[in-house]
Amino acid sequence: MNGCEPDLFGGMLVGFSVVKVLNNNSVLVQDVKGAQMVLMSKGIGFGKKAGDALEEGGEEQKVFYIFDSRRNMSKLSQFSWEQSRVEQVTREIVDIAERRLNIENGNLYGALLDHITFAIECLQMDLPIDNPFTSEISILYREEYDVAQIAAGIIRERLQVEIGEAETGFIALHLYSARSNKHIAAAMKNTRVYSEILTLISNCMHRELDSSSQEVKSFLLSLNGLIRNASQGKEPSMQLKIHVKSELKPCWNTALRVARLVEKDLGVSLGEDSVSFLAVDIHRMVQW
Repeated sequence: MNGCEPDLFGGMLVGFSVVKVLNNNSVLVQDVKGAQMVLMSKGIGFGKKAGDALEEGGEEQKVFYIFDSRRNMSKLSQFSWEQSRVEQVTREIVDIAERRLNIENGNLYGALLDHITFAIECLQMDLPIDNPFTSEISILYREEYDVAQIAAGIIRERLQVEIGEAETGFIALHLYSARSNKHIAAAMKNTRVYSEILTLISNCMHRELDSSSQEVKSFLLSLNGLIRNASQGKEPSMQLKIHVKSELKPCWNTALRVARLVEKDLGVSLGEDSVSFLAVDIHRMVQW
């Protein structure tokens, strides 16, 4: 299987026209020389018909294309026939999530069905799914990740597809989004900020951090609690903040930089007491 980036020009996929819509996420196209290939991207086939030119769907949309082959076409055709099974599996996952996480969000089924469908199509076509924030997701959204692991087992059993940790993390993020009534993009942004904070601390303290370690897990949970309380106007009381500021100066300065990043990217202001707690948490984390 060969692949490369599509040729984009002024928002257009240059020279590609639709031959056949396979499903909402996959279309058979041909270029100006008549070579046919499959383009895959979430929603790329929605509302399209034979002869249409394709427009790039936005900066967040990543388009893969693969040269057509009997094997690839066979996989996509087979998957299209099994769509009803995917719908059934998604409904089962949503029912479990609604019970275990007390989710009341009418958009969850549609969003999860679209996402799982696209993910399975990518896996069927041997396209990798990359999620750089899986560790952070599994820590920050533990309950959602537990349900996502159940979902992965259901998909494996019912559809014979192993979705892997990266996709399990994405399902957990969708569950968190539905549970908190936040847009999936906002949920992803929050997770990315936590990852950037770990990188910031690692650089400032000259210490490599293992995102899967218990120390990092404890730090992220503490940070999450401080941010959540600050967003609700609650500030903890740190009696020893003057001592912390003088005795743990490198950690204090790093905590200040973390607070600035939180305010810039999440719009949440952390006071001096919160910064003091952060400095102590950073000190504990880097001692291991």
